[in-house]
Amino acid sequence: MTAPAPPAAVPACRCRSESSDAGSAPGALFVIAVAAAFVVGLPFLARTVAPTDPPVAAEATTVTIGTPTDGTVTITAAGDWIQDTTTDAYVEFTNAGAVLSIAAPQPVAATGTPEQVIQGTIASLAADVSAAWVASDPIEISTDNGDPGLCVTGTTVTDIAMTCAIQHHDEVSTLTATASTQVWPSLQPSVDAILRSITFTDPAP
Repeated sequence: MTAPAPPAAVPACRCRSESSDAGSAPGALFVIAVAAAFVVGLPFLARTVAPTDPPVAAEATTVTIGTPTDGTVTITAAGDWIQDTTTDAYVEFTNAGAVLSIAAPQPVAATGTPEQVIQGTIASLAADVSAAWVASDPIEISTDNGDPGLCVTGTTVTDIAMTCAIQHHDEVSTLTATASTQVWPSLQPSVDAILRSITFTDPAP
């Protein structure tokens, strides 16, 4: 008997999956499209989206008080101080519950020297026993125009009260500021700037 012939070998499949071919082309196009979006779109977005505008600084307020006969002082208040009351005798500003007041110049004979004004203020603080004020030592100051003065600061657990007296020739102007201890650290730099800005004009001859 003749032996049966062995089965023919099945050739290896060299076919590619249709689903693989069909998905590869769109997939590649999608990747290219995403890359193009990052390359082109992001720079465009960076150019078109405006950066956040920086905060606008508050305009300075310049006020003159007094009279030509008695002399005047001019004050420049910057920051968030709001002009509240203005008369020939004084100007008052407010800010975050704090109050800042500057008096028109008066003859030394009426107000006393800066030393006398500050000593009187220290005595008043000491007399207010219920508030238990603690007064600082007097501090010498000078305006931007070179007029000398003295300041004292009274402090309690909750409040700050500062008094300054500045002399120009035979005239004296006073500045007082009251604030809570919470807000005073942020306000003191602007108070110091206002103090330095005080400019005297001599009385008319």
